[in-house]
Amino acid sequence: MPVVRATLTDVARAAGVSRQTASRVARGGENVNKRTAARVRRVIKALGYRPDPIARALSTGRGLSVGLLTHQLTDRQMGLGAISIMIGVEQAAAELGLGVSVATFASFDRATVQDGIDRLARAGCDGVIFMAPWVSAAKTLRALDTSLPLLSTSEVPDYDGPAVHADATKASADVVDHLLSLGHETVHHVAGPLDWTSSRLRRRGWESALRNAGAEIAEPLAGDWTAHSGYEAGRQLAEDPSVTAIFAANDEMALGVVYALTEAGRRVPEDVSVAGFDDAPGSDYLRPPLTTVRVDDAEYGRQAVAQLMLQINGEAAAPATILPHQLVIRASTARSPRRKT
Repeated sequence: MPVVRATLTDVARAAGVSRQTASRVARGGENVNKRTAARVRRVIKALGYRPDPIARALSTGRGLSVGLLTHQLTDRQMGLGAISIMIGVEQAAAELGLGVSVATFASFDRATVQDGIDRLARAGCDGVIFMAPWVSAAKTLRALDTSLPLLSTSEVPDYDGPAVHADATKASADVVDHLLSLGHETVHHVAGPLDWTSSRLRRRGWESALRNAGAEIAEPLAGDWTAHSGYEAGRQLAEDPSVTAIFAANDEMALGVVYALTEAGRRVPEDVSVAGFDDAPGSDYLRPPLTTVRVDDAEYGRQAVAQLMLQINGEAAAPATILPHQLVIRASTARSPRRKT
């Protein structure tokens, strides 16, 4: 049985406004009284109204467009992983002939994110793909007021909206299991910022793998995703002769760790094995090439755009699309120097 979609006329009638006013609110609410706009948004949400993309394309002479909401490109903590996701989304949208508009935010509070989504709505976007890296994301997302389809490229605990992401916990556990299989008694960890969800998930995977193996769990050192923070952590770890394996939560920090160990006269991997996460461009050209975790960026983009398009077309998107990951084993990890032969 075909699904009967609510129309702008239905919204206008239920809200007691003109169709033109309803249309303005659906596009972002420009030049509409705040109380009126709020009433129309409530009706849009109650009726489940979604813009008809085909009809709009015919009426406006313009194709579909997706919005990409991300933390600011100037943020030194953004990381190559987030940039790779952006590239994947843009490429996937281009393959489908979709336009892409980008809005950035400096913090993930409700007002800032709402403003970003409203800007993308005014730009004519039919749906929004967003990155929600911080632990506070769920509270912010539940407070948003928009009729646009939304999709997260981050795993957001306690948020049930559609999302596409890798299993960071399992991937991190795979790294640790690999290092333990080489005879290392334990694995030390250089974590990302505590207020980032991905940092917590990667730490959880590291810790669970050690616990399952009955290995010692040393207090992790906190980094901020940068090579410099990895270097500072590496300097501390280099002073401990018992350290033979290190898992850094991203490749940039792993790069800093390797530099610090080498500077201190600890050889990688002969004395200390080092692994990262993200398979950042150039990680295979480090000295030595870095063992890391890879997620196909192009597939990341395709799945994100595909799931958003389902929503735009009035269909149900998957609650969570889990992307496969690959443990890429390179020369930065080797048998423990203490392994009994």
